[in-house]
Amino acid sequence: MARNGDETGAGGESAGWLGHVCARLKAKVDEALDAVCDAPKVEGVAEAEKLARAVGVIARAAKAVAALEPRLAADSEEDEMGGRIYDPEEDERLRRELAAHCDRLDAIIESKRDRGAGGSAAEAGTPQGAGEQTPDRAALG
Repeated sequence: MARNGDETGAGGESAGWLGHVCARLKAKVDEALDAVCDAPKVEGVAEAEKLARAVGVIARAAKAVAALEPRLAADSEEDEMGGRIYDPEEDERLRRELAAHCDRLDAIIESKRDRGAGGSAAEAGTPQGAGEQTPDRAALG
């Protein structure tokens, strides 16, 4: 079973190991690239196809090695979803705002239920709730 951070390469020893692997793989991709680039001029279709396959393999390998680098940057202080640093105060502020919005929506729904049971606000002569449109604006909007 993978421990926390093992799967992504973040955290402690595995981050150092992944960095070492990444450096070694980069060196090997560079060697392969040099070998292809230093090859003599291609003559014939068969040699061109062979070279094109080699170039494709090297390109895919380079892309795979490059994909490892962002995982190295996702250290313990950054989250892996977008590199944002977790801030408990920001989290708590957002929770309070969400709770306030939910309470406000609950109050609006409750007032609409009450109004539906006893007639509309205009008929009852009661003021509109916070965030609610007047009947004439609702018809226009």
